Amino acid sequence: MTYDPLVTSLLIGLSALNLLLLGAVIFMLRRTRRAVMRRMKADRSKHRRFSLGRSIWPQTESLIALYRILDGRAEFPSTRVMAVSPDFMLHVVKHIRRFAPKKIVECGGGTSTIVMAHMLKAFGQDAHIYVIENHEPSIEEIGEQLRQRDLERFVTLIAAPLIEKRYDGFTTVFNWYDLRSAAIPSDIDLLIVDGPLSLVNACARYPAGPELLPRLARNAHIFVDDANRADERRMIDLWRELYPDLVIRKLPAEKGCVELFLPAREVGNAFASAQS
Repeated sequence: MTYDPLVTSLLIGLSALNLLLLGAVIFMLRRTRRAVMRRMKADRSKHRRFSLGRSIWPQTESLIALYRILDGRAEFPSTRVMAVSPDFMLHVVKHIRRFAPKKIVECGGGTSTIVMAHMLKAFGQDAHIYVIENHEPSIEEIGEQLRQRDLERFVTLIAAPLIEKRYDGFTTVFNWYDLRSAAIPSDIDLLIVDGPLSLVNACARYPAGPELLPRLARNAHIFVDDANRADERRMIDLWRELYPDLVIRKLPAEKGCVELFLPAREVGNAFASAQS
C-alpha cells in the first residue's frame, strides 16, 4: 500500500511529536522524582535535627541547672552514652538539697556518684554515699575521679560481684550483687537504682526491692533510672506487690525517672514490716 506524500509527511510528523511528548513526560517524571527525593531528604534531616534538639536541649538546660545549684564549684565527667542523664541527676540533686539525706546508697556508680559527692562538698552536708558496683574497671575509674576532685571522703566504693540469687514467686535465677560481706548501712535515706547492667536477666534490678527496701529509713525515697524501659516498669509493679502503699511519682527525664516513697501516714517500720 502506498500513501500520499502529504499523508506520509503527516504520519512522520505525528510520530516525531509523540516521541517529543514522551521525552518531555520522562524528563518531567525524572525531575519530579529528584524533587521528591530532595524533599524527603530534607524532611529526614529536619526530623533528625528536631529529634536531636528534643534530646539535647533539655539535657543542656539540666546540666546548666546543676552547675547553678553548685555555684560553678564542680567538674563533672561525661553525662552521655551510658552515663546518667543530666535531667535524672537534677531530680536527685534537688532532692538532696531539699531533704539532706544522710545515708545514700547507689546501685551502679559513675557520673552520678561524682555529682552527688560534689553536692555534699559544696553544701557542707553531713552525709555519705555508698556505691555498690560489680564492674572492677568502673570502680577504679570512679575512685580515680574522686581522687582527682578531692571527694574520696564522701564515698565508700563497695565491690560486689554478681552472684545467682533466688526469690519467692520466681522460677528464674537473678544475677545480683553479693552483699554478704558488704558494709551496707541500715536506715538508708536515699536509694538510687541504676544497676546492675545485665544482658542475662529480665528485671535484672528487681532484687533491689527485697534486698534493700527493708533497710530504708522511715522517710526514705527511691529514685529509679531508665524507668521508660519495660523491665523497669515491670520491676516497679513487682515492688508494689511487696509494698502496696508505695507511692509512684513519674518525673520528666529522657530515659525515664521514677521517685518512690511511702505516704506520711505509712512511715515507720513499713518497709521492714512488709518483709516480716
